[in-house]
Order: sequence, then structure tokens, then C-alpha cells
Amino acid sequence: MTPRAKEALSKFFKLFLLLAAVIGALGWFVLDGSTTPPRVLRSRLTISVETPEGERSGSSVSQIKISFPGGLTRAQGWGLMKRLVGEAVVVDLGPRGLLFSTFERRLILSRSGGDAYNAALTPFPQEAFRGEYPSTASADEQYVAYLDEISRRKPKATLKLEDVPALVRFGNREDPTTVALVDPADLAASFGPGVYLKRATVEITDDPITHGIEVRLPWLKSSRVSPTLFSQTYLRTLQKLLPVQHLRFADFRRLPQ
Repeated sequence: MTPRAKEALSKFFKLFLLLAAVIGALGWFVLDGSTTPPRVLRSRLTISVETPEGERSGSSVSQIKISFPGGLTRAQGWGLMKRLVGEAVVVDLGPRGLLFSTFERRLILSRSGGDAYNAALTPFPQEAFRGEYPSTASADEQYVAYLDEISRRKPKATLKLEDVPALVRFGNREDPTTVALVDPADLAASFGPGVYLKRATVEITDDPITHGIEVRLPWLKSSRVSPTLFSQTYLRTLQKLLPVQHLRFADFRRLPQ
């Protein structure tokens, strides 16, 4: 190849890289265009249960990444995008069995599922943790100030009973179809007399995300995706639908995407 040909090829390659960068930047601006960096928030959910043998508790740290898209993404209605990573709380009640939280709200579980709820911000209203922002701040800027204030102050609070995530137990932890809903107001019905929910607390933290629930629920090892606990074939064999029919693997473990 002649020196002139090499020079022409080099110019073409540089022009190609510049064009690719421009197209990439334009695509980002059109599809996203966000000028607000995402916020990452970690929270610890702790569930304490009183039993005749004494108090038992379990906790788990999960993480929410909150993004503020723009461009076409926002135009399509995606004002905020949240990604949850973490796993359910497990409370070991000894011979009485294990109590699990889920990433679902009890009130909507049987209707649809797919809630991705872990109560991280539930007890911390935006009015009480406003942070600092100018009077001209947009709704997104006000929410960012709130998240930054929450991260700075790291509050802790007790959840109201209705805000406790859906709780379940398994007749056989090797078999996900043995799952059953547990009433937080009546743990004794599932675990025996003298057992009751003492408290459930949420606190903002910098602690690492909790891992290892596969030891308690071995079937989670079988898939990194999120199938339902019940196949459609299995559900068709039932005479009536179960309150937990919509539960998925992701209701016990949310992996990074």
C-alpha cells in the first residue's frame, strides 16, 4: 500500500470514528437525553418475630438504582426508571420453619404480581426529607434532592403493618409449589401459638447487598431468569386459584441486569 493510500485510509478511519460518535451521541439524546445522573439507594429490611422460644429476626440489604431518562424514553411515559437488586428476608424460626419476605405487596399479589416492592422509601415521606433545591426546581430536581437527603441522613423507621411486604412460608423448601401466604397479623396461624410479628423496620444504609438466599431456596439456582413458581399446567390442575399464583423467582431474588 502506498503512503498516499495509507494516509487516505487513516483519514477515512478517523472520519468513521467521528461519525460513529456523533450518531451514538445523537441516538442517546433522542432516546434518553438525561442530564441527571442516576441515584443509588440501599436499604435494610429487618423483620423481628416473637416466639415462645424467644425473639427471632432476619434482615437483608437491597439496592434501588433510580434513573431519570429524557428524550423519547421520557416522552413514552417513563418519568423514572427503577432497578432493584437484592433478595428476600429470611427469618429462621427454628423447628417452626422459615419465614420469607417477598418483593410484592400483599394487597395486589393475588391480582397481578410483579410489584418489585421492598418498602425502601415507604416510611420516609418526601415532605420530611426535602433536601435543598431552588424555587425553580423541576419535579425531577426536587426528587433528586430528596434522594440525596435520604442518603445523607440514613433514617430508620418501623413499617406499618399494611406496608410490610407479602410474607410466605414453604411446606418443602425444595419445592416452590408448596409456598403459602402468611398473614402478618396472624403468624400463629402458620407457625403455632405464641408466634407474632413484633416489628418490621427499614433503614437506609451503605452496607453491601445481601447474597446467599439460594442456600435456603435451592431451586433459585436453576435459573437466572424469573419463571413463575407455578406452571400453567400445574395451575390448571387446581380447583381454585391460589393467592400466591403470580409469585416468580424475582420475588425472592433480584439479580443485576
